[in-house]
Amino acid sequence: MANVLTVVAKIRAPKGKGDALAALLKEQVAAVMKAEPGCIVYRPHRSTKDPDVFVFYEQYKDDAAFDVHRKAPHLAAYRERREREGLTEGKAEVEIFRSLTD
Repeated sequence: MANVLTVVAKIRAPKGKGDALAALLKEQVAAVMKAEPGCIVYRPHRSTKDPDVFVFYEQYKDDAAFDVHRKAPHLAAYRERREREGLTEGKAEVEIFRSLTD
């Protein structure tokens, strides 16, 4: 699928909060996959070297699907809860890619 958007994001949990962040991320995956038909893949990964580091791999069928994701109430709620509970440290590193081929 040409023009598929792939998002790669990296976040870090504060020391000792990796398990709590992992649990929240699992909840977020369920919410995204249920509410966003334009989301092809939404998969967080946890580092085997540093359990406080997480990388997301996300794919959206097009720009409109990604826009729906960015404006979704469940994403806003996730971010608010993540901040309220102090589950991340520093800024997220986010890079967006567009597929070249089908």
